[in-house]
Formats: sequence, C-alpha cells, structure tokens
Amino acid sequence: MKINECKLEKPVYCKKEDSLVEVAKKLREHKIRHIVVVDKMQPVGIVAAVDIVNQVIAEGKDYKKMKAADVMVYPIFFVNKNDEVSAAYFGMVKRNTYSCPVVENNNFVGMLTFTEALKHLAKGKLEAAGGI
Repeated sequence: MKINECKLEKPVYCKKEDSLVEVAKKLREHKIRHIVVVDKMQPVGIVAAVDIVNQVIAEGKDYKKMKAADVMVYPIFFVNKNDEVSAAYFGMVKRNTYSCPVVENNNFVGMLTFTEALKHLAKGKLEAAGGI
C-alpha cells in the first residue's frame, strides 16, 4: 500500500529565516507541537515547541533575535508520496517519532501520522488474509 492512499495532515511549515516568534505563533495557531522547516518547499528541518523551550528559553537566549534555522533539528526523515506505507512506518519506529513529512516532486505536501500508517498497514494485512 502506498502513502498516497493515506489521509495526510495539512502541511504546516515555516522557512529557515522565519523568526522564532513567527514559528511560535504558527505552532499555537495550528495547535501543533512541531513544524516542518522548508527551503523552496523541500523539508530541511523540524522545530518543536520543546526545542524552543530547551534551546532558547531555558538558556536565557534572546528569542527576538533568533530564526527557525537557529533551533531546527536536521537532517530529518521524510518520505515520498509514492513510497510504501511500511517504509514510513518503520522509519518512524526507528526514530521514535509519531509523524513524518511527505513530499511529492520534492515539495512538502503533508504529514503522515503514525496512527494513519498503522491503520493502513492493518487494513492491508486484513485484506491479504481475506478479511475477518
């Protein structure tokens, strides 16, 4: 089963040069814990709320002068929309993450959640076994 058969979460992103204030506002606005950092719409990093807390606030740095690139985690794991769901699932398991960015033609198109991947893997197994 391919990732393009899964329901993806909306692609919420920021750019490397976006201020941390802008990043924090997007996190709050979309009620998410992490945001994908893109360069020409290709995922290059991720900023999590905990990264802002640990790397900026807890260290007393001036967040007003900082950009997404200053705290983003990179390189990141992402998958292509035409990849197998199992590749995304095992990639998330290996990295202990609950979602991963999905690209199509190198452009960020959404997030595949662990739950969505698992749901499609289970559905595939049931179909292969002839259903319940």
